[in-house]
Amino acid sequence: MTMREHAIRLRRLLLALAVVPALLLTGCVSVPFSGGVEFGGEVDSGIDVDVDVDFLPSGPSVGATQEEILREFLAATTAAQNNYRIARSYLADDVADVWNPYASTLVRSREGAVERVGETTLTYSVPIVAAVDEVGRYSVADDAATQTLPPFRFVEQDGEWRIAELGDGILISQQAFPSAFSQHTLYYWDSAFRNLVPDLRWFPSRSEVATRIVRAVLEPPTSWLGQGATVSAIPEGTALALAPVSITAGVAQIDLTSEVLSLSDRERQRLRLQLAASLRAVSGVVGVQITVDQNAVEIPEWTSGSPDIVPQVDPRLLLRTEDAFGFATGGEIEPVGTLSARVLELDATGVSLARTRTLAAVLAPGGVWAVRSGDTPSVLLDDRSGLIAPSIDGYQFVWSVPSGSSAQIRAAELDGTVHVVEAALPADARIVSLDLSRDNARVLLMLQGAGGPRLVHAAVIRDEASGVPVRLGELRDLPLNGDTAVDATWVDEVRVASITRSDEQSLVELHELGGRSRPLGLPPEPVQIVGGNSGVDGIRVLGVDGIVFEPRGSGWQNAGLRASFLGTQQ
Repeated sequence: MTMREHAIRLRRLLLALAVVPALLLTGCVSVPFSGGVEFGGEVDSGIDVDVDVDFLPSGPSVGATQEEILREFLAATTAAQNNYRIARSYLADDVADVWNPYASTLVRSREGAVERVGETTLTYSVPIVAAVDEVGRYSVADDAATQTLPPFRFVEQDGEWRIAELGDGILISQQAFPSAFSQHTLYYWDSAFRNLVPDLRWFPSRSEVATRIVRAVLEPPTSWLGQGATVSAIPEGTALALAPVSITAGVAQIDLTSEVLSLSDRERQRLRLQLAASLRAVSGVVGVQITVDQNAVEIPEWTSGSPDIVPQVDPRLLLRTEDAFGFATGGEIEPVGTLSARVLELDATGVSLARTRTLAAVLAPGGVWAVRSGDTPSVLLDDRSGLIAPSIDGYQFVWSVPSGSSAQIRAAELDGTVHVVEAALPADARIVSLDLSRDNARVLLMLQGAGGPRLVHAAVIRDEASGVPVRLGELRDLPLNGDTAVDATWVDEVRVASITRSDEQSLVELHELGGRSRPLGLPPEPVQIVGGNSGVDGIRVLGVDGIVFEPRGSGWQNAGLRASFLGTQQ
């Protein structure tokens, strides 16, 4: 055996040994991106844990062939430490400094195929299931179609092959993605500057995340949110003047260009809150300081009007039994003031409770009603037949729609004034459920059509002066399994859950708006699903026989409650 052959064999052995712990690690946290649903599986809190484990490839092997260099380089792009230092070591000197790994990220479903197209040129073809752009926006591929990357051209450098030409960006396996990338929620304002609206993004976990978040939030939001539903408190043209963003004693020092100096005190407050909210999940950050030319910008503290970053509701389950309506407390039902008696008088079959807990949208045999506590009479807002459970937003508009295809979505004021909300829904689609987000800027729709169920979300475009909902923005589909739509709900600010039925089985799935989807198991014959405050742990499912189920361990467990229906809290 020659020395070269011995070196190659030894290198392959070491690489194989190095892969074993990586496989063990990623096997614990991997999430399928495509293919059929694997029923069962663990139902956990859904909270992503930042496992502080680094994947550190060893760098180019001595005497490696062009194909080996290519495959080792692609594996090394999993490691973002020190600006992808190890991956850059596979590149020729004149391209190592100019290659931009942050331009885009492609997520592959399996290993790709290498093809030689010249003496010093290789191509790599691989099935792609998702992509992340330079500002962290995640998109799911329509299918796992094979994509050929830009050609890789090689040169010899000091007797070793190095990559001299390649496209920007990286390629990563779907198994490695959850540990190599971390999710962060950027925030923008709704059009009235009343609430912060989340926008989920993904950034390499070891790559100056705070700096990347600030640069991303200086850009417009994801396109479907940027259609009039959201605005930014950051003046157009503002840039990060000093990078990277430093963190001192828990305070992120953000040096911006001079555009922010023209803002009023309230506008500066909004800007700081938008940046602070976007950075709140970054380890070690507890506050932000805005500077221009490294001089602190004076920003007064909020005295009133500061919104909750993530609005919370009563942690107890809202439900109706045969003779009571209210919050489940132990074995009792605590009434919601005088609202409960009015809900029972109407013989309600669905309720959406406003955050004030003094107002509710109620579905009853006569239609959809606005019900208020005190002596104010209930108002019939929509008497159309076939109405589904209504939703109520923070502007006190009651949303209602019949389940039939081509039905109009209405948003009614409490005095009975009706506004039609324009929506480009499929002509054959039947609306199964409609739910407003707690930030009032987004809506979730479960549809059933000839082609099966669809789960879509859209921005809510409002009149800036009055807050009246005018239309829905672009409908964005979430990947969905099953043959028949049952129900859907908001789980938290960036995740929703759905129920679909196939044959005799019903599947609950969790979907990230701007991320991945995964199954949450098979509760027995569910007919309704609601969310709460605690992510997946806050989900409750109502079975056809009135039993309430909650996620526990590897499945769904009887919560010890029975109900006619579950109420939603806005």
